[in-house]
Amino acid sequence: METAKEPPGDPRRAAILQAAFDVFVENGFEAATTAEIVRRARVSKRTLYELFASKQEILTALVRYGSQKLQPSPDLPEPQSREQFLAVLEQFGRAFLRELLHPERTAMYRLAIAEAGRGGALVARELDANGRQPVMRAATQFFDQAAARGIIRREEIALLLSVYFSVLIGFAQLQTLLGTEPPLDAEAIAQRAVLATRATARMMQPDSADR
Repeated sequence: METAKEPPGDPRRAAILQAAFDVFVENGFEAATTAEIVRRARVSKRTLYELFASKQEILTALVRYGSQKLQPSPDLPEPQSREQFLAVLEQFGRAFLRELLHPERTAMYRLAIAEAGRGGALVARELDANGRQPVMRAATQFFDQAAARGIIRREEIALLLSVYFSVLIGFAQLQTLLGTEPPLDAEAIAQRAVLATRATARMMQPDSADR
């Protein structure tokens, strides 16, 4: 497991994060102890506190890792045509929803939400800064590029983004977090991505054709 601050070759940090994730999920954040984390990670408490200032900082690192997994590929191709725009949008939807609803991500977000509700402002900021904001910036840039190509109208961007993500996510994340419905399988995720893309295509003005 790797976080933004974690050197890829640091096995101690990776071991602590994995152990902390397991302990947090099993016992809850409040009941989790650093003693149990270091026991499972097979490191000393001194090592843990060399790498993390507090238990909350460990949770923040876990949230950062989970959030960054949701970020789209930095080489999301610039759309050259309406057909390519929609094809990339569908592929992006599959990857995004798959990561958003992944069981490990869901477990981490439950922990983060619980801690944010107790005043954990830092965790909440990590959720937003490393999760929602980068995704929306990348999606907006992609739609801006499409508008520059004449594939969509620039004044449509906000509406199209709203329609796309509303159809793509729907109540799926809430139901997964609450455990009221089983997680979407690969086929259902693919269908959601197709539906979101089709809904976006229908909302695009008919005269927003390739130039």
